Amino acid sequence: MERERDMRLIRPMLRRFCADKKRLPLKISLIYALFGVLWIFLSDSLLEFVFTDPHWHYRGQTLKGWIFVLVSAGLLFGVIEHYRRALFRTEESLDELVQGVSAATGEAFFSLLTQSLCQALKADYAFIGELTGENNSRVRTVAVYSPEAEVENFEFVLAGTPCEQVVSRGLVSLPADVGAHFPADSLATKLGVTSYVGIPLFDAEGRVIGPMVVLSRRPLEDQNLAVKMLKVFSLRAAAELQRARSEKTIEYMAFYDPLTGLANKRLFLDRLEHALPQARRAQRFPAVLFLDLDRFRNVNDTLGHAAGDQLLKEVGRRLQLTLRKDDTVARLGGDEFLILLPNIRQAEDAAQVAEKIIAALRLPFDIHGFELHLAASIGIAIFPFDGETTDGLLKNADTALNRAKELGRNNFQFYLAEMNESSLSRLGLESQLRKALERGELRLHFQPQYEVAGTMLVGLEALLRWEHPERGMVSPAEFIPLAEETGLIVPMGEWVLRQACAQNRAWQLAGFAPLRVAVNISARQFHQYDLVRLVRNVLAETGLDPQWLELEITESLIMQDSQGAVQKLSQLRELGVQIAIDDFGTGYSSLSYLKKFPIQTLKIDRSFVKDLSRNRDDAAIVDAVIALAHSLGMDVVAEGVETVDQLHLLHGKKCNRVQGFFFHPPLPGEAVTLLLEKLSTARDEGESSLLCSAL
Repeated sequence: MERERDMRLIRPMLRRFCADKKRLPLKISLIYALFGVLWIFLSDSLLEFVFTDPHWHYRGQTLKGWIFVLVSAGLLFGVIEHYRRALFRTEESLDELVQGVSAATGEAFFSLLTQSLCQALKADYAFIGELTGENNSRVRTVAVYSPEAEVENFEFVLAGTPCEQVVSRGLVSLPADVGAHFPADSLATKLGVTSYVGIPLFDAEGRVIGPMVVLSRRPLEDQNLAVKMLKVFSLRAAAELQRARSEKTIEYMAFYDPLTGLANKRLFLDRLEHALPQARRAQRFPAVLFLDLDRFRNVNDTLGHAAGDQLLKEVGRRLQLTLRKDDTVARLGGDEFLILLPNIRQAEDAAQVAEKIIAALRLPFDIHGFELHLAASIGIAIFPFDGETTDGLLKNADTALNRAKELGRNNFQFYLAEMNESSLSRLGLESQLRKALERGELRLHFQPQYEVAGTMLVGLEALLRWEHPERGMVSPAEFIPLAEETGLIVPMGEWVLRQACAQNRAWQLAGFAPLRVAVNISARQFHQYDLVRLVRNVLAETGLDPQWLELEITESLIMQDSQGAVQKLSQLRELGVQIAIDDFGTGYSSLSYLKKFPIQTLKIDRSFVKDLSRNRDDAAIVDAVIALAHSLGMDVVAEGVETVDQLHLLHGKKCNRVQGFFFHPPLPGEAVTLLLEKLSTARDEGESSLLCSAL
């Protein structure tokens, strides 16, 4: 037993010694010396035994010398030829390996390289891996080979493995006892490997991107050859791995949204195109959901784009959690998302999914320490009823989305054929609106403002009207939102400002008492335009004294960028114009901010005035607004006054100014001129009754 154990220890040592080509001269010398010593001892003893005659003994010595020379020469030739052939076979296999892997690329290259390494080194496993996971904490193989069985790619934790040493320190060569050196390496234990050689693969910037490894269940016949081969092929393997990763990155960028990681429109359309023919065969009805986040812009404007981006990521994750695995959610851009439900059986299924999405997005989001609440509008189009092509389904889902927004947002709507008619009408209206300014179809009307006793006209509000050549007067509720959406509100707003100032100056030059004219400023004008310069230029062009111009803005508008709004409003106030907040009470302004703005007037929205005499809550709100305004030194204007009761109540609450149909509807400029003439005549005659009655 002890002898067998000794032989088991000696044999591997002999194999390693014989396989080590670095000691080839020493081996030849030792073999020659051993043969010579044995020959001397054996040949001399044999000669003394065979040849007793000195004469023949001498001749035997000569013959022995010749035999020694011939045998030793043959022995040396055999040893050298053995190693020559071994080296030739190694060079030949290396040449074949180099030629083979040089012609291959991608997966074929990795597969051929790992296979060739195993065959050339007589190893049990070879693999090439790439670093993955958070902080590169894992390794995922891109190719793995074993001559004994087919092995699929696998993934393992880097910590506690020889690969960790490779990544952190460089080349690692372990001729034996891998398990003893790395007891926590479950992969080595599972594969039963003893010998290990690994080398890191670097990208062009010098960062480690993965390891290339050879493993064997017994000591490798030539550990040094394994090290050399890995060194030779590591640069090519690294370059190919980096190229493969770059291709994956390019493919990812082509098909996925870089911010949220969701599919992009290109991938969504590809999946939709594949879903439609499958749906025809399987009698299914794929549905396309077009989703838009309601008032998402407020997040960007108040918390910044970083918070907005983080919110979009969270929305993407929540949508993925809400949907099934075979559903596709894609980000179209901005705050718009597309959802494909490929396997619904009836319209109610799409409705249930839409309800789940709206409910999921209604839950609060924690973004940078702020609790944000979102709502979403969704349009639904179902194949083949709402379109038989990808373009048709997307267009009709978008149409349904617009309908959901029109109905108050935070809801979903199925596509209806009637919506297309509305969309076409809207497109036509937009085209005509673009030409309205050029064709001179826009008009200014003015609604008079009276002091609350109704005895004196104190101002006018300029209101934009569109006199269509075929449709007549188009309702502002129809074209103003469209102008806001398309950006036409900016040139239209400039036209209104210039016309209002010019008309007011014309009335003053005609001898009428000066009146303040109020002009509404849109959000686009305020935030995206050099409003201060525009107002300054218009006042200079028209010659109007700034005190007779009042700019009306909404409270939600100034809260989108409160610091910037304070600066811009202060510059306008320095010009001498008056500032008013329109529709006060309907927005979300903070009272602590209100006192910082250079504001002279608050306008109470008509919704609070309408039921003033019947609704205690509205009366309380009006009382609070008037008290707040007066405490801050501001005037109050009540809009929408239509009855004498409303007028008396506002008079009793000490409201400063009123406007509404009780006095006049909005009037064209010519009618205002006539009104000013009548008021001037009444004033000259000493009329003291309500001017509205006199008129």
